[in-house]
Amino acid sequence: IRENLPGELHVSPQLSVYYYGFNLTQPPFKDDPGLRRALSLVIDRQRLTTAVTGLGEAPAYSWVPPGVANYTPQQFDYAAKPYEERVAEARELYRRSGYSSERPLEVEIRYNSGEVHNRLAVAIAAMWKDALGIETTLYAEEFRALLQTIQARKDTQVFRSSWVGDYNDAYTFAQLLQTGFGINLTGYSSARYDGLLEQATRQGDPAQRRALLEEAERVMLADHPVLPIYFYVNKHLVKPYVTGWSDNVMNAQYTKDLGLDGGG
Repeated sequence: IRENLPGELHVSPQLSVYYYGFNLTQPPFKDDPGLRRALSLVIDRQRLTTAVTGLGEAPAYSWVPPGVANYTPQQFDYAAKPYEERVAEARELYRRSGYSSERPLEVEIRYNSGEVHNRLAVAIAAMWKDALGIETTLYAEEFRALLQTIQARKDTQVFRSSWVGDYNDAYTFAQLLQTGFGINLTGYSSARYDGLLEQATRQGDPAQRRALLEEAERVMLADHPVLPIYFYVNKHLVKPYVTGWSDNVMNAQYTKDLGLDGGG
């Protein structure tokens, strides 16, 4: 499409993220942010979005997607590091957590059945194996069963999920990891993070509220309760003679704003 209809293809940020979550209530990831960081470091998100998904998705090095109103997504501190440096750091963290080629980490990825989910899980398992020697088991199940298993927090170690923002504001992503929030699937709990969110809800100044939410995202990213993989994108073909079209993160187009400027 890019080659044949470049003037008609619209690819723009969408308010949604595809991610892996850690079960933070059970070993091996409970109380071990270094191990969680190691697994994130060796995921080549650029490779995943070009070779596995290949539909214009953007690699995710933050939790909040780009394009959110009055907000700058905060990234992992290694987002711009060369992959080789990230692997070297990951191996040291892996060693500090007590794992080695002789004693590899054994981990299970659970995800809902689907071709893309399976291909991503296979690719990520291969990255973990190549870089760290991790032995990964893949477990696919029906979505409702997966959700029940995640919420039970007994059998899951790493699970696949996604989140679509309800409204154009960073808080719809921040709240998802707040202690006790009903759909905080990882069990993440940070007094500092919660305190920043609480301050943000009481802050009337937009600039100060934004600063609080950005600081909260930095705190959370340093803790690595989740592995953002990629951001979904909106994809549309729009004829040049269509007027009133506006790409936006909510993917909302109102026909009252659209028109045809000849040729239609």
